[in-house]
Amino acid sequence: MTQPLPFEESARYEDVEMIFAAGSTAATEDADQIGADFGEIEEEFGRFLDESLTLRGPDSLGDLLAGADPPVGGIAVDVGCGRGRDAVRLASRFGLQVHGIDPSPINVQQAKDRAAAEGLDHRIDVHLGRAEAIPLPDRSVDVLWCKEVITFTDPIAAMREFRRVLRPGAVGLIYQVLTGPAMTAVEAHWLASQELGFGPARELRPADVEEAIRVAGLEIRQRVDYASEWGEAGQERDGSAGRRLTHAARLLRTPQRYIDRYGAANYRIMLADCLWHVYRMIGKLWGVAFLLRA
Repeated sequence: MTQPLPFEESARYEDVEMIFAAGSTAATEDADQIGADFGEIEEEFGRFLDESLTLRGPDSLGDLLAGADPPVGGIAVDVGCGRGRDAVRLASRFGLQVHGIDPSPINVQQAKDRAAAEGLDHRIDVHLGRAEAIPLPDRSVDVLWCKEVITFTDPIAAMREFRRVLRPGAVGLIYQVLTGPAMTAVEAHWLASQELGFGPARELRPADVEEAIRVAGLEIRQRVDYASEWGEAGQERDGSAGRRLTHAARLLRTPQRYIDRYGAANYRIMLADCLWHVYRMIGKLWGVAFLLRA
């Protein structure tokens, strides 16, 4: 692998959307010349694409939050905390008192176990709860963290609940992989309708999230389009995206082989999960972070 280049920000969703909206402007009679011109640069173009770009992985969300100066010893809520990985990071990196909330009793118990194993159970408390109904008092939170949750909520209700629990001037960070500029409405509906063990999902694009934030009376301090960066980082690290692509191809080519062994429900989960990772690499899904101020 070549040496990574200096960091270059991902394009914004709206800029890439214009590429797919524009279509081709080439005249039919120019096809031969267009093909000849491309043939002259194709190999060099491919080598240029082989150059690794400097990629931000999931840890960069913590760096984004650090730039907002979260108060040491402040109160944080991790909305949709899952098994508690991010709650542990918030407590250990920033010295925050963290309330993790999740609608799954299994996740709540596993998050409690993780906090205890890390020796942080005195700084991490985990409760049953949802983004639309956070079990905390009004204006009690200094830092709100919400990663990969918003598509499983009523976004306006969730943002209003975020506004309720945040103190004036408090900071929030939302990260979500959203419907991408290359995804059609039919594809988005199919993917959102697949049950992956998280409950029903919504088809949301960045503008939908921004509107929910605005309606709730929160301020967007910064928006960061990660696009495919996390997927590219995984591919360069261990080939994970390419492996998912191969798995998706096999699942689609010989579905009955896998249904017979694992059942139709597990087949559909695996297919949707593999396609999710592939779609994130090709603009059909799009990672975006929103840094908020109450």
